[in-house]
Amino acid sequence: MIAPFLIRGDALPALLDLPEAPREDRPRGLLWGVDLTGCSTRKQARATWHDAIAELKAEFDTVPGIRRVCVACIRPNRFPPQALVRVPAGLASQLHNDLERDRARYVNTLVLDITDCDDPALLRARLDEALTEPPKWGDLTLTWDDVVDSTLHEAWARESL
Repeated sequence: MIAPFLIRGDALPALLDLPEAPREDRPRGLLWGVDLTGCSTRKQARATWHDAIAELKAEFDTVPGIRRVCVACIRPNRFPPQALVRVPAGLASQLHNDLERDRARYVNTLVLDITDCDDPALLRARLDEALTEPPKWGDLTLTWDDVVDSTLHEAWARESL
C-alpha cells in the first residue's frame, strides 16, 4: 500500500516499510519523523527537536499543497531512569501557530509520541486517519496510549472536555 502523504524526517522503525505518495500526486498530508532516542541530555533533545522542526518548515516552502501534518516522534531512551521524559502538551498548537504566522498557511497539526507503539499496522491506520480524512479535530499533541484504543477524533474529544 502506498501512503497518500509525504514522509520526511527521520526514519522511524514502525514506519520503515511504508512507501510514500509520489510528489506529482500532490499529497495534502505530511508525516515527519523525529527520532530523539540517541539524545542523552534535555538540551541535546531540545536542539534536535528544534532542528527537525526547522527542516519541516523548510519542506513546507517546497510543497505548497500540504494542509495536514503529523510529527511522529520517539522520546530519548538514554536519560537516567528517574528522569520523567514526555512530549510537552502544547507542541502541536505551537507548530500550527508558527506555520500560520510564518508561512501564512492553516495546517491541522498532530504531534504523536509513538515511543510505546507496538502495533505498526494500527499506527499506519491512525496516520492514515490523521493525514487523509477530513479533520474532525483541532491541533493535538498525543501519546500512543491516547490513540491505541480510540480514533484521533475520540482522543481529541476526550482532551477537549
